[in-house]
Amino acid sequence: MPRAIVARVLVAAGSVVSVGGQAIGQAGGAAGVPPVAPAPSQPASLDQPDTNPYEGRVVTEIRFEGLQRVTETFARNQVRTTAGRPLEWRVVREDLRRLERLGQFKDIQAEVQVNPPPDLSVAVVFKVMEAPIVRSVDVVGNRQISDEDIQNKVGTVVSLIAGVPRDEYQIGAAQRAVEDLYRSRGFYQAQVTVDESELEESGNVILRIREGEQTKVTLIRFEGNHAFEEGQLRPNLLTKEAWLFDKGVVNDEVLAGDASELVKFYRDRGYLDARASHRIQPSPNGREAIITFFIEEGSLYTLRNVEVESAGEIGADPNAPRVLTVFTPEQIRGLMLLKPGDVYGIKPVEDSADAVRDAYLKMGYVDAIVAREERRDPDKPLVDLKLIIREGQRFRAGVIVVQGNDLTQQKVVRRRIAVKPDRWLDGLAVKETEQRLKSSGLFNANPAFGRLPTATIQPEDPENPGVRDVLVQVEETNTGSLNFGAAVNSDAGVSGIFNLTQRNFDIADMPDSFDELLRGRAFRGAGQIFSLQAAPGSEQSIYNLSITEPSLFESEYGLTSSVYFRKREYDLYDEERYGTRWRAARRFGELWSAGLSLRAESIDLFNVNPGAPVDVFEVADRHELTSVALDATRSTVDNRFRPTQGTRLEFSAEQVGAIGGDFNYTRLSGEYLVFVTVDEDFLGNRTVLTWKSSVGLIPQDDESPVYERFYLGGRSFRGFDFRGIGPVGIRNDTGLPGTDHVGGDFMFFTGIELERPLWRDFLAGVIFIDSGTINDSLSLDDYRVAAGFGIRMYIPAFGQAPLAFDLGFPISKQKSDDERVFSFSIDIPF
Repeated sequence: MPRAIVARVLVAAGSVVSVGGQAIGQAGGAAGVPPVAPAPSQPASLDQPDTNPYEGRVVTEIRFEGLQRVTETFARNQVRTTAGRPLEWRVVREDLRRLERLGQFKDIQAEVQVNPPPDLSVAVVFKVMEAPIVRSVDVVGNRQISDEDIQNKVGTVVSLIAGVPRDEYQIGAAQRAVEDLYRSRGFYQAQVTVDESELEESGNVILRIREGEQTKVTLIRFEGNHAFEEGQLRPNLLTKEAWLFDKGVVNDEVLAGDASELVKFYRDRGYLDARASHRIQPSPNGREAIITFFIEEGSLYTLRNVEVESAGEIGADPNAPRVLTVFTPEQIRGLMLLKPGDVYGIKPVEDSADAVRDAYLKMGYVDAIVAREERRDPDKPLVDLKLIIREGQRFRAGVIVVQGNDLTQQKVVRRRIAVKPDRWLDGLAVKETEQRLKSSGLFNANPAFGRLPTATIQPEDPENPGVRDVLVQVEETNTGSLNFGAAVNSDAGVSGIFNLTQRNFDIADMPDSFDELLRGRAFRGAGQIFSLQAAPGSEQSIYNLSITEPSLFESEYGLTSSVYFRKREYDLYDEERYGTRWRAARRFGELWSAGLSLRAESIDLFNVNPGAPVDVFEVADRHELTSVALDATRSTVDNRFRPTQGTRLEFSAEQVGAIGGDFNYTRLSGEYLVFVTVDEDFLGNRTVLTWKSSVGLIPQDDESPVYERFYLGGRSFRGFDFRGIGPVGIRNDTGLPGTDHVGGDFMFFTGIELERPLWRDFLAGVIFIDSGTINDSLSLDDYRVAAGFGIRMYIPAFGQAPLAFDLGFPISKQKSDDERVFSFSIDIPF
């Protein structure tokens, strides 16, 4: 930045000029005496009026003095004062500002020189002092943050690099950027200074850093909170106390945001006048800090009355009465979630307005607007709410246009479009369409990598009134994945994982060339799912190939076929089976689905221990098994990977031996799960109660082989070993009762689990009670109960399944049961 920008006026001999009442110059002598050399006036700053004693005189010359590095041509291009035209002092001052903004000059002056009489013209001289060049930019004193990180931070804020003119603003901005970087890393007392002597002498910008101690938040306190406890307020803060998984960084911007979130938390719960601030109290050595949030709660507001009125329609007669035609005011109040007498919170009010608008959208009024006005009682904490509604016109859906699907077939996209042509245009179905496309896995669902799927209602076509088309735009993404990983499970040992998946497979799209295959242009586009899995392990190995067609012949039915090979090593024998499974399924509405399955397997038991139960020897060696099964599922869960609310009911009836094989029996099973959110913090982290019940029954006695019976234990019944409860068999070698479990024809299990977030969305704690039994027949005898606790770690890079670690302790057990306190499950992709 220039240190001085000055305008001077030089006058010639023989003239007397005054500016502001002061004499600036006067005549030199009698006629014939040479004129006196021009004398400079007092400097005139840019803050003075845009006037000059020689305003209007002709400019005969424009000169630059002091240019060295900057070319005169470049400087002249910035100047609007022109030779041969009258002097305009305002333009000269604007020229100074333009030269200043170049950032090339340390000092700029403009002088007006008056030529001797009788010539009354003037010359304008721009005298400049060029800013020194930055020779280098260096950082010293940084030990905790690398030079590269500092340079990257500075580069995102300013253009302070070697070879550019020195700019005090840029240098100051660089200082602040480095200090902000240190504060974000917990060095709250870091200071950055510039070596001024080095800068003046050599042009080197040296940022000297005094890092100080890393400040960690050791305690967060709240003062003034009466309505809510600290445990309810803490989850709203991004600032955390330092511990194992959090550095506890002190950051002013984050703290200011935390105070705003606390205010929002209170306002959403009816405390409309709430205010919050914070104070940082560092320790004497600067290593620790106590953060205190001060809260003024104010009064709790209540909704007193709800008024509903029409805003009228666009283009309607302003003198005509404004009335609602779709819903009555009473119906509008019924649609609202908030009722008179309820706490008046901002979020419930917004949700109520959205519920009213959703009702209009559902019926085809896609332009409906629901505005609200709030009137507070001046003396009492009461609020009157007015909803002002513009209903708009009702429309039908026209043409559904799909764009952006280069490889994916149109039919695959249209399966996920909830809007139906020629029906009333359902605005909620438009939103649902976007959500279906995002969750399909076929299109880009991350805004960082491109455009998200959109469904946009188009303007009304004047030639087709009352009808509006819908434009669906998608951006295809990579639908194939190749994953390597490992799994460690207390029930199945260690295994490696190789998984090749294509979610947009097309078995009929044969490649026209090898190049097309390599570029991923073949076997794609029909929305089928292809999966190849190989998981060799220490105790269990699984190899599986499957293809799923979600819409067989564009019908409501889907078909899945798979072939597989599985090998499992148990304590008393090894089991090996290979086979195929085919399943046709159909959805019935949004909740129900049902399927018909065919199974054919070849099963071999080998390496049988001589002391194994008789039940094992009865089915040793290879046997064939076939079955037909019917299953039905009803699900209302909100998330299939991490549900927080809803229920899921499954039922299956399988007839083994219906189409041949070595066995003939019926296998019935069912499972019911309930998910209830019992608490939710402001950040959306939910405490979830899960209740699970399952039952299984094989009505025929002694008909099912040992490897098809029901088992409990391990991860399915914590506190007991894998397959560690239930009936025990007769030893084959001695004919005496043994200690090895052989499964049962009846199984019952019920358990509850409470999962509560411990740290953000990453770590959660659980407490649980598992109970149930396994018997030879339908009976609840020998009932077992176990209780315990554990942790869940949700790491996105490791997939959807959490890392689970549990400690279970039997409360009610039998003598033949095998106990195991610790159980775990870990899946880690490479």
